[in-house]
Amino acid sequence: MLPERPNTEVASIPKASPAIRTITLILAVLSIIVFAALARFLYQAETDSIKRDFSAEVAQQALSFEREVLLNLEILFALNASVALVDDLTPERFDQLTGDILSRSPAIQAFAWAEIVTPDTLTAVESRMNEWFPGFSVTERDTGGNVVPVAVRPQYAPVLMIEPIAANQAALGFDLASEPRRLSALLQAMESGKMVATAGITLVQEPDNQRGFLVFAPQFLSPESGTAATGTESRVVFVNGVFRVGELINQSVGNTFNQQVQLQVIDRTRGAEDVLYSSIAAESERWLIAQTVVHDLPDVAGRQWYFEVTPAASLYTERRGYVPWLVLGSGSTVVVLLVVYVLVTQRQNQALNAAKSELERISLTDSMTGLANRRHFDQHLEQQWALAVRQRSALSLVMVDIDNFKPYNDEYGHPEGDAALKQVARALQRMATRPLDLVARYGGEEFALVLPDTYDSTQVAENCRQAVEALGLRHEYSGASDVVTISVGVCSLVPAEGQSLSELSEQADRAMYQAKQEGRNRVVVCSSERDLHRA
Repeated sequence: MLPERPNTEVASIPKASPAIRTITLILAVLSIIVFAALARFLYQAETDSIKRDFSAEVAQQALSFEREVLLNLEILFALNASVALVDDLTPERFDQLTGDILSRSPAIQAFAWAEIVTPDTLTAVESRMNEWFPGFSVTERDTGGNVVPVAVRPQYAPVLMIEPIAANQAALGFDLASEPRRLSALLQAMESGKMVATAGITLVQEPDNQRGFLVFAPQFLSPESGTAATGTESRVVFVNGVFRVGELINQSVGNTFNQQVQLQVIDRTRGAEDVLYSSIAAESERWLIAQTVVHDLPDVAGRQWYFEVTPAASLYTERRGYVPWLVLGSGSTVVVLLVVYVLVTQRQNQALNAAKSELERISLTDSMTGLANRRHFDQHLEQQWALAVRQRSALSLVMVDIDNFKPYNDEYGHPEGDAALKQVARALQRMATRPLDLVARYGGEEFALVLPDTYDSTQVAENCRQAVEALGLRHEYSGASDVVTISVGVCSLVPAEGQSLSELSEQADRAMYQAKQEGRNRVVVCSSERDLHRA
């Protein structure tokens, strides 16, 4: 047996010098500081990105809510105009006018018809209304909420008709002038002649006593005929709508926002603050009040509303990634490589996005005139057609052709022809004054204008013709004028379900060719019944 050798290997390993340990410790500390700083930077950048995305979402939903409110106010405006055309309004006729609207508009609880009545005419009005509604009387509510006969006052504004009558029977005969908020809106409407909304009211018939508001649309009628009139002797009547704020939110925002946000609609007219709608907020959430996003809405029938959304801390937590924590826990080599990769990737993405944006712009733009090209025109027209069908709104198409442009090119040369096309394009572009109006180069010397929500674009077409003629571009070979002119065809219609977009295009094109056949340098309008006539 060999003798046992002493273990001397451990003793042979040299110990690290204090200098190496110090350098290693310093590098470790510096690495941790760098990792922590980088992680904090990424964390803050992520926070800013979440905040921007959240703000963009709120802005989009605020816009949707604004559109829904304005759409419902337009419904009341249209109903008021329809009622004004009825010589002798009866409950049956009022039901016919409002029934279909109420079935398609969940945000509208009811439509009512009220009239300004004096003490001298109160008895006569009650007698007349008893012929339709036996037992009808003008009432108000006392301080205890009980229905009582109206007190003596200079004037009353009783509800004479209301739909749906079954759900709102209690409101029939109620004097709107007996309640301060309603009276204030009534007086403003009488003075301005415009639709005026009340401050918020509680709709007791609705679940959870949902908040709502009334909008009064005034009419001034002749005492005898019931037709429109002016002057101090005219009858003052109102078509008013009762709107549910919560349903306006449901129709526009829906379930986009969950329990991680608190959504409020606040009326701050003339410095007052009235919360019209507030979503149910979870008590367990921590709300980031400092991150509240506020959007003010345009005038809502004389009221100033604000759309406010406050996020919960959990919303930010759920939208965060793990990159900051991975960076903090990784080694120096991994962090350096990650930073390099992020920077390189970011530059590549920016370059790709810039190239993509430029490609999209080129693909939708006519290179010579800078207008929308045919592809962009087709896409936009299809979108606006679909929107017009859904909203039952008008859509106008204006087709433009430069008169005798081939002789112009032949005699003056293509460079001059290109210059003329650019000037005509700029003149037409100035006619597009609204965000959704589109001017496109249809092809060659043809142009087209898409005008959404336009019932009659005759004046726009005539403005186009005058603008081109005013350019004063010499054209001795036109045959229609001694300057460059255009022939314009116009078609406007309200599309219906099942109606084809080609009908609009064909009629506008046909009108344009008729303008050319009739001598050029003119506007021809095509009606929705396909009858052509000169403008």
